[in-house]
Amino acid sequence: MAVFCGVAVGIKVWDADSVTAQHEARHRHQVTATTVSKAEGRLPARFAGASEATARAFWEYPASVPHTDTIAVTPNTPVGRTVTLWVDDSGRMSTAPHSRGDRALQAAAAGACAMGVVALSAGLVVRLRLRRVETRSLAHWDEEWERVEPRWSGRLRRDSGADDD
Repeated sequence: MAVFCGVAVGIKVWDADSVTAQHEARHRHQVTATTVSKAEGRLPARFAGASEATARAFWEYPASVPHTDTIAVTPNTPVGRTVTLWVDDSGRMSTAPHSRGDRALQAAAAGACAMGVVALSAGLVVRLRLRRVETRSLAHWDEEWERVEPRWSGRLRRDSGADDD
């Protein structure tokens, strides 16, 4: 059941992300920007994962609509270097549409989480049920022992009298 739920959630997430990715692909565009300032603010690779700096850049999107913003570039990027970046329909900087791999990873993670939640929930229900069964069983055992123990051990009951033999 957990596997079924995990697969179902994974498929739903894949479908939803695919629709989002299609929408993003229609409304995100790659443009070529030109740096108008020297790269600054180099971050060491050990902190950023890769050396990165920023520079001011200029691009036009839609046609003949100028934009200028600070973008991420490699260290020591000179003025006038062209850089490819993603923009939305109005020309503002954006991120690339989600790739097929990103969507697959997200769907697999959601499916695994759902499967784990269902499995843990089922395990908890079984544990609680077993605890209840064990409690009842021990209570019945105690009742039976109270009846059998005096005869089995040869001890007299507390409420027994001298004539009970």
